Order: sequence, then C-alpha cells, then structure tokens
Amino acid sequence: MTDLAVATDTLHSWFSRQAATSPEATALTAGGTSMSYAELHDLAGCIAGRLAAAGVRPGDLVPVFVARRQVVPAVLGVLMAGAAYVPLDPRYPDARLESLIERVAPRVLLTDEELAGRAGKWHPGPLVFAGETSDRDCPAASVKVEPDDLAYVMFTSGSTGTPKGVQITHRNVTRLMTATADLYGPDSDDVWTMLHSYAFDFSVWEMWGALLFGGRLVVVDDDKARTPDELLHLIDREGVTVLSQTPSALAALATADEGRPARLDRLRLIILGGERLDPASLGGWFGRRGDEHPRVVNMYGITETTVHVTHRRITAKDAAADTGSPIGVPLSDLAVSLRDEDGAPTPVGKVGEIWVSGPGLARGYFNDDEATARAFRTASWGPQDQRRTYLSGDLARAGADGQLFYVGRRDQQVKVRGYRVELGEIGAALKAHPDVVDACVVTDTGESVGSRLLAWATVRSGGPDADGLRAFLSDRLPGHMVPNELRILDRMPLTPNGKVDRRALLDQARAVTRGVDPAEAHHSHTDSLEAAVAGIWAGELGVAEVRSADDFFALGGHSLMVMKVVSRTRQELGADVPVRALFEAPRLADFVERVRARSAG
Repeated sequence: MTDLAVATDTLHSWFSRQAATSPEATALTAGGTSMSYAELHDLAGCIAGRLAAAGVRPGDLVPVFVARRQVVPAVLGVLMAGAAYVPLDPRYPDARLESLIERVAPRVLLTDEELAGRAGKWHPGPLVFAGETSDRDCPAASVKVEPDDLAYVMFTSGSTGTPKGVQITHRNVTRLMTATADLYGPDSDDVWTMLHSYAFDFSVWEMWGALLFGGRLVVVDDDKARTPDELLHLIDREGVTVLSQTPSALAALATADEGRPARLDRLRLIILGGERLDPASLGGWFGRRGDEHPRVVNMYGITETTVHVTHRRITAKDAAADTGSPIGVPLSDLAVSLRDEDGAPTPVGKVGEIWVSGPGLARGYFNDDEATARAFRTASWGPQDQRRTYLSGDLARAGADGQLFYVGRRDQQVKVRGYRVELGEIGAALKAHPDVVDACVVTDTGESVGSRLLAWATVRSGGPDADGLRAFLSDRLPGHMVPNELRILDRMPLTPNGKVDRRALLDQARAVTRGVDPAEAHHSHTDSLEAAVAGIWAGELGVAEVRSADDFFALGGHSLMVMKVVSRTRQELGADVPVRALFEAPRLADFVERVRARSAG
C-alpha cells in the first residue's frame, strides 16, 4: 500500500479490493467452516444492507453482540454500512452490557439467533441479525465513508468507575497496517489466528493483519484458545504462520510444548503484546527452538494509540540477560518521548512517562470531553514543534541506543491477562453495594503467584460476606475484573495521613500466601485426595483456602497456572490427567473426580 492509498482508504474499501483480487481464496475459518473472500464480502454486504434498512446511517454506533464465529462478517458489515462497531463480549455480565447500551443509545443492535434472547433483556430497540440469509434479504447499502470516520469505539476500564469509550478511526488502523507491513511482510500465504476477544484491541491487529493482505484468518474457539496443548495442535493443523499472544499465554504454550514438542513448521512470527514481558520466561522456548524460526517480537501498545506503538525483536540473548522488559523503538509513523512530572524530557537511563504523538492517536473518548482533554494534549516536542500528544501513564526508561524498557504505571491501572483494568473501577463497583462502607483494591504481581487482584471491604452489620460480594461483582464486571481474593475487615488500616494503607494490606496478603500450609490450611474436604488437590491449587494460586465448590478461574487461575497445576498433579498424585480436564471441570470437586479416575493407585 502506498501513502496515497492509506490517505484515501477505509478498512472495508481496502478489504473490498483484496476480495476482488483473490475472490476464491479462503479468507476465514470459523466454527468449523471456511469462507472465501468473495463469500465473506457478500455476507458483510448483506449485513450492511440490513443495517441500512433498519435505519443505520453513516457515523452511527452499532453495538455488535454475536457468537465468536460471526464476529468478522458482523464487523465488516457495520463498516460497510458507514457505521462504527461497539464490541460487546458475550462473556460480560448483563448488567455491564446494559450499562454500555444505555451510554451508546444505539438505533439498533447487531446480534445473532443464538444470543438474541439474551440481548432482548437489556436492549430496548430493534435487533438486526448477522446470520446468512437468502439474497432477497440483502438490500443494497451504498454510503460514502471517509478515512477519518470512526471504525470502532472500544470501552476500556475507567478510573472513575465508568468504562471509557476509545474512538478509533479507519485511518488510525490502516496506517498501523502500513507502518508494520515492511517490518513483518504480511502476504497472501499467511495464516493468522484470532485468539482474542473482539472487545480487546489485539483482535484489531489479528483481523486486519490477515484480511487486508489476502491471508487466512482462523477464529479460535475460546476453549481451544485457553488450552495450550489443543492450541499447539491447531497451529500445526491449520499451518498458522503468524500468532499473536500475551506473554503469559505464550509462557503456557511454551510449557505445553516442553512436554510434547509440536512441529510448528510454518509458524514464522509470534507477536507479543497486552502485558509486561519478562524475557527470561522464554528461555526454555528459545533453548528448544532457537530465536530464528519463529521470530518473537514484543510490541508495546495502548488502545488510545491504536493497538501498537513500539516493537522489539526478542532473542535468546534477551532471555539470558537481566535488562528489564524491552519494548524497543516506535513504529515509523509514531514518536515517543519520556517525560518527567513537569513535562520535561528525561535523560537516558531515567524513568519517565511515555508520551506518544502521530497518526495512531484516537479521536478521544466517547462523550467525555473532560477525560479527552486530560489525556490528549497539545505538547511541545521542540522549538516551534507543537503536537497533539497522548499522555499514557505508562513509565519507561531509554537505553543509550534508544531502546525503551517498560517499567510500570504511575497510577492504579494494571494489566490482567492482557486486559487493561483500573483498580478504581473495581473499587467503585464494590462501593456501589448498599452495605459496603469502604473498599480497597490492589494488585500483587509477585512471581510466586502471578498477577492477582486483591480486594478488602468493610461492611455494615448484617452485610454480605466475601462470597456474597464476589457474586455481586460477578453480576456487574467482566470475569478478569473480579478480584482473585476478597476479604471482609472490621476496619481498614490507615497511614499516618489517614489514608488507606495499601502497602500494609498487600504485605498482609503476601504473608498469608507465604504462610500457606496445604496440610493445614484446608478443611471440610471429602477425602485426602480432594485435600491434596486443594493444596496444589492453593500453592499455585497463592490463596489461603480452596473449597470444594471453588472455581479455579474465578480464583484467578489462567493458562500458565493450569499447566503448573496439571504438572504437579501428575508428579505428586500419580494421576495422568490431561490439561483440558481443568478447563472442562474448573470446580475443585469436579476436577478431583477427573483426577480420581486417572489415579494410578
């Protein structure tokens, strides 16, 4: 693509040209079926026509609430109708989805037959269906869309307790794909996976990286995406060439690969993003596979700057060094500056806040001028050089060679399994309970327990217990935002200034974790096998107690922990239990029965 083409292109017009160039090539594999570029183009056109017939006009926002296999044609259809899509992940609780619908106030909602009944409970307006129908149900949609029109609005966690809607234009995305094309050479021979939720901006990179360059996109079911050994098999079977992963997900994949090395013959590129990378975690992977095929690239990015900002190839040398978390250098069309608290550039080796300028910057936040003005400012980049700049809140330091190293956050924002989470939003949700007097949420990223969200609350007499509050949050927040541990206190510890002493709470939590004795910490188990499995879970999850009805993932488990739990179960209990067993039976009592059936004794 030339610069001129990017200046005049929209995502769907670029895709349409690709579909005209290779109409018979396979564009999409999803839900066990495949679709050519021509078929995908026609289906998206049908959806666009239905939206237009339902009253959708250019510039409208259309919430998309569909099963995973329907995501790509639904998104394309919204864009072809001249609208911008708002992704609604079906895994989110209804209360959160309803609140987003109230904020967007859309003309229609795009859904499918599988989810229509649920959508009708909280969406008061018309529904348009994304499924395939006959030609007579596909009225034509002919609208003019400009590159600076919105392509999507993606809601992220907000510090005030209200999610922020990041507004991204077509140009924001097309320039991302052009800026990275020379780096990674995407073409029609590539097979990409879509592993991530379409409510997570990594999915934008996955979708368009495949479809704008004539490649094939494999939409991976949630269960396979979360099961490392099944994902390895899928990568082999589908001939995947480009894989996008969070670092923790790749660590789990590497652990599965360690036991049963897969061929991965065609895999040429692994793109990491979404959370902090510890290069040492890739030592085993590089030891088995080297660092040439596939190549591993770490890309730091922010939703407000359109997925990716910087890039850095990670090698075996990085894994062996102790240099921090390398994020590399900016993409060719973006600029990054590290600034101190006064907005002055920081010298080499000193930590500063990441400021970003360039054509990747979002339009701003949906219906929130105040938040937009705080985050997007006109800043000086030199004498007579004033630029629109995004102040990220992320901290980094620069080496003498210009390479950047991520350090952390300057506020209460954290990353949980790749998702951006504002601790303040969780705290606000807790305080919304009528019987909660005060609440505090912190994160523990200690190596022994991985990334955990920890919460404490004080409640009125007769108020809910910890389980009741967790249930309250589960009805209102996505699963990745529900704290791994929640404890009820008589009163909050305070600093001399009268503020909640977060450090004291975190030290207390870590002390409990270090003091866990699996032989003593668990009680009321049905037998010694359940107690033993509970002990393994507690050790890996870093919690003081695991009960029969507890759900592994609700306690904070993720793919890497699954691999560790299964490995310990095999070694310590002599049970040849498959990795998928924990995904299929995440409740302790149910998993124990799987273990019992596989026990040698």
